[in-house]
Amino acid sequence: MHKVIVVEDDRIIRRGICKAIPWEEHGFVVAGEAGDGEVALDLIEKEKPQVVISDINMPFMSGLEMAKKIKERSLDTRIIFLTGYEDFKYAQEAVKLKAFDYLLKPVDAEDILMKAKEAAADWESEMAKEKKIIESLPLLQQQFFQKLIRDGEQRLDVEKELSELGVQLEGPHFATVLVKYSSELEDEGYAFREKMLNVTSFVFKEINSMVMNVDTDEFALLLSLENEDDGRKGLLAEALFEQLSEQVDHQVTITLGRTYANLFEVGKSFLEARLAMDMRHIMGTGTVFSLDDTMSKEESEEEPLHDLVTKLETQIKTGLPEKANDTLAQLSAAIVERKNVPLSDLKVLALKFSTMLFSEIEKWIKEETNGFNSSEVYKEIMELHTLTEMAEILQQLIEQWSTAMYQRREKNYFSHVDQAITYMKENFHDSSLTLQRVAEVIHVSTPYLSNLFKLEKGFNFGDFLLELRMKRAMEVLSSEDIKTSEVCDKVGYSNPQYFGICFKKFTGYTPAEYKKKFR
Repeated sequence: MHKVIVVEDDRIIRRGICKAIPWEEHGFVVAGEAGDGEVALDLIEKEKPQVVISDINMPFMSGLEMAKKIKERSLDTRIIFLTGYEDFKYAQEAVKLKAFDYLLKPVDAEDILMKAKEAAADWESEMAKEKKIIESLPLLQQQFFQKLIRDGEQRLDVEKELSELGVQLEGPHFATVLVKYSSELEDEGYAFREKMLNVTSFVFKEINSMVMNVDTDEFALLLSLENEDDGRKGLLAEALFEQLSEQVDHQVTITLGRTYANLFEVGKSFLEARLAMDMRHIMGTGTVFSLDDTMSKEESEEEPLHDLVTKLETQIKTGLPEKANDTLAQLSAAIVERKNVPLSDLKVLALKFSTMLFSEIEKWIKEETNGFNSSEVYKEIMELHTLTEMAEILQQLIEQWSTAMYQRREKNYFSHVDQAITYMKENFHDSSLTLQRVAEVIHVSTPYLSNLFKLEKGFNFGDFLLELRMKRAMEVLSSEDIKTSEVCDKVGYSNPQYFGICFKKFTGYTPAEYKKKFR
């Protein structure tokens, strides 16, 4: 049975709607009635009806105000408004509030019943879609992380992918915590997910967070943090570990990625947590640790190895690629001389310095050169077998770092965003101009260019293109006596109505008003 609530300040009309219509015969039950929106709102929150039939104009709280509150609280109720001719102007606002429909008074019982049936059917359809999405969400999340592991965060538009998965994090900083459950039984993984969701909602209740499926036995917890050094990440990860360990029979291992200032960089944080998780055979399972913890697990303080490691760290941090390359050669020679450095320690060293080098490279240029990206390098590190392989990986990174640094320092350096902006200024009048087309022209990927706009200029592609077109439209309207449709052609719009909407939103005037005021 579908629930219906009737809201009408006229008691006779209200009782008539409740009693004169054979609701139960048609699959409805009247869950309550109210004489104004304020009383109805509490009733709606309690009963969560599928359909509300409400007058628009009522004392204390009108139907429109009630609808706003319902929308703010994200309730799925379908609202059918009743309005008289004198209040018809309110119907337009009702449409804006996404009311299901409205009926003009006087209205007969059959019309109300028919409209209620349509509203209930619409609710059923929406719920079926949501159920399908919810059921498929774990698989979609797994596919996202598989692409992220395979392609790296620079080749994937992480922000867009997360948005499509319904992830909404407030920020301003973001990080990933990875949780792995040791059981390989799929059914136990599903049970663990339920426990994970319950425990996370309790432990992380003061932090905006989202649990996502990486695999049947692995979950990513995306966090919204206040600042880069937000200490709650580690403390809450420890609390999560303790709670989960008490409630499950198998071992739980938790790893932490670093914290970043952009949502699209949460992919990088995940890859760091993923890489740390791959080091659990070295760091130990059934514990909590971060990528930085794996880096501190170096060989002993014996000379000269330790001094060379410290020297290489300093040279990377101070921006000396040539000296870093020389020190890397010395470090390799010292490891050969020592003879007893385990392969696991070589991987930790390679991991440490590759992460530092990627950080330095990204200070100069966000670019994939020679098909090189962090996820590929991390994969190579985990598969390396010799000191020679480690040295080659780090030498390539130092070379990439050196090239990026000196290209940026050249006086004639022209960034990809600068190239994109130049092309946009020359072609904004073309209605087919898109981010993808600009990316193809300057030979970069679409997600990369989108992210670079935000990172380098502080605004996105769409906003900049809109500003270019609107400023040119303002110039034309204030200096030339031409039709609005001609202005559209000049600034890259094929639809005059859409141009008018964009122009008013940008300037506060319609094209005609602007022309009259400023010409």
